[in-house]
Amino acid sequence: MKTSRREFLRLGLGAAAVALASRLPARAAEPAPGALAETGLSHGCTVGDVTADSAVVWLRAPEQAEAAVHYGLDASLTDFRTAAAAPLCGENDFTANLRLTGLRPGTVYYYRAAVAGKRPGPVGRFVTAPAAEEAVDVRFAFSGDSRESYQPFVIMDAIREMRPDFFLHLGDTIYADREWIATRLSQFWNKYATNRADLPTQRLFSQASVYVMWDDHEVADNCDHSNPLAPIGRRAFFDYWPLSRSPLEPDRLYRSYRWGKAVELFILDTRQYRDRAEPTILGKAQREWFLESLAASTAWFKIVASSVPFSSPQRDKWGGFRAERERVLAHIAQKQIRGVIFLAADVHYAAVCRVPGAGPLREFVAGPIGGPMGLALGRGKRFEFFYRKSSSYGLVKVRAEAAAPYVEIDLMDARNNLLYRSRIDAG
Repeated sequence: MKTSRREFLRLGLGAAAVALASRLPARAAEPAPGALAETGLSHGCTVGDVTADSAVVWLRAPEQAEAAVHYGLDASLTDFRTAAAAPLCGENDFTANLRLTGLRPGTVYYYRAAVAGKRPGPVGRFVTAPAAEEAVDVRFAFSGDSRESYQPFVIMDAIREMRPDFFLHLGDTIYADREWIATRLSQFWNKYATNRADLPTQRLFSQASVYVMWDDHEVADNCDHSNPLAPIGRRAFFDYWPLSRSPLEPDRLYRSYRWGKAVELFILDTRQYRDRAEPTILGKAQREWFLESLAASTAWFKIVASSVPFSSPQRDKWGGFRAERERVLAHIAQKQIRGVIFLAADVHYAAVCRVPGAGPLREFVAGPIGGPMGLALGRGKRFEFFYRKSSSYGLVKVRAEAAAPYVEIDLMDARNNLLYRSRIDAG
C-alpha cells in the first residue's frame, strides 16, 4: 500500500446543519394528505443488500395496506416485472422488505412501489453488483452518525451528486438516547421514521442502494448485548432498513458482498457480540467467519467496514479489545492477505489513520452525516490526516479497468470540497 502526495485543497467549513430547538413530537410527521392519497407511501423506498442477482426493497405506508414493487430495465417502467405483494401492518409499523431476484449482474434497474388502490410511487434506480469474474470499476460512498436534530442532512445531497453505486452507512443511524430517549418499540420506530423523512436522505436513497450496520446509539451510548433495550433496538433496526435476513440466523447482521474481481466488502457487527469477559468485540462465530472469509477472498481489494475505528486506542473501540485486534492483524500477515482497507465512522471526524502494528495498512474514517464534531483522543502519530471542522464522507473509487488496478479514496466535506486523497495500489 502507498499513499499519494497530500492534497490539501480548500478546507471549506461545509454546510453545517442547524440543531432543532424544540423537542421531537410523539409521532414523526406524515406527508401531506394529498401525497398520501396519490401513492399510499410515507417515506419513499430504499434498496439494500444488493448482490449480482438480487436486491431488497424497503417501503412504508401510514396505515395498513398491501404493496408490491415494479422493476425493470426501462426508466419509464412501461415494461416491468412485479415482486410479490406484501402486507403492511401495525406489527412492523407498516413497513415491509420485498426481495427482487433473478436480476442481471452489473445492470441498472428502475423500480417503484405500488400500494393497492393507489397511484404507483416515483421511480428510483439502483445498480446490481458485477459478476465475480468481471473487472469493473466500482464507486461508493461511506459515512455514519445521523442525529435527527441536525436535519436536514445536506451531505446526502453532496453524496448523490457523485453518483455512487451504493452508500455504506456505518452506524448510529438514529440516536435513540439523545434529544428524547426511546424506551418502547413505537418510540424507536418514531426515531427511524423521523430520520427517513429527511428529504436529502430520500433523494440519495432513490438513486443508490444502501448497505447498513448498527452501532451503539441505535440502543444507547456504548451499549452491548447486555443492555435490556438491545433486542428492541435491533427489532426496530430490522424493521426500518432493507436487510436480507437468514431464517437460520435471523438476528445476524455481519455479512459480505462481492463486487466483481476488484472488491469484496466485509461488514462487521461490533456491538451485538462484544463481551469484556472473554474479551471479544466480534464474538467467536463472527471472528471465525471473518478470518476465514478474508483469507479465502480472491478480490483484489478487501474492504473491511467497522462501525467503530479499528485503529482507535479508546476502550469502546477496537483499542478496548487489543488481543483480538492483534489476532486479526497476525492473520492478515500470516496468510499474506493483500489489498486490505479499513473503513469506519462513529468518532465524528474525518481521518486517515495508521493501524498500530500493521505497517502500511491504513484506516479511513468519515462522519458525521449530522451531529456534533468529535475529538481525537491520543491524536499524535496515529493520524496521517485529521479534520473536524464539518461533517464529511468518504468516496471510494476502485479503478479495476486500469492497467494496474488501484483504489482512490477521497475524504469530502458537505460542499464536495476535497479534504484529502489517498491511493492504494493492488498487491
